[in-house]
Amino acid sequence: MRKLLVFVVVSVLAALWLRPGAVQSVPPSFVFTLSLSGKTVQTDIAAPPGFKPGRGKVNDKIVGAILRGDNTTDYSVGFLDILHHDGSGRFYLYFDGRGDDGSVTMRVGTNATGVMTTALTGAITQDGAFWIAGKYDLPLIGPYADVFAAGNVKFAKGTFDPVKISGTVHFVSNAIGEAFTLKFKTVQRLPQS
Repeated sequence: MRKLLVFVVVSVLAALWLRPGAVQSVPPSFVFTLSLSGKTVQTDIAAPPGFKPGRGKVNDKIVGAILRGDNTTDYSVGFLDILHHDGSGRFYLYFDGRGDDGSVTMRVGTNATGVMTTALTGAITQDGAFWIAGKYDLPLIGPYADVFAAGNVKFAKGTFDPVKISGTVHFVSNAIGEAFTLKFKTVQRLPQS
């Protein structure tokens, strides 16, 4: 019986470690609207070696139309959190603070309330260079995408309060056969609630 109990506890802990849950409804420290630009590629196209797949454009106008529901035919409609968007057509970046040990958590979502955000955790230096990673929970099939971002935070002088955040995000999902690299920057910091 004891071995069974140990097995169950270890299995549950392993499952939680392998499948971290998204942060939900956590009051953010700082919230920014994001601007995105880059290219996406479908990796699951059956083609011969040497075939150069087309690259799709990603920018604020395209993402905005999808999130607002103006474009319902785009491939990514089934993989973005349209259910919780706030109608603005924007993605939001939440900066949840820098730990004393240099740890950092940032979250990304489609609304300014913090509902159904994706958490990325990592490290940040005292002058703002950061590296964060996490799993993106696809709305229909679960956390099947890996996300890694690196960049810089400009802090208000003498504090760890972010003024601007910019960087590059890499996303890859074998589950949907999609990969992209995007440049991002914060556009506006929203008032703290």
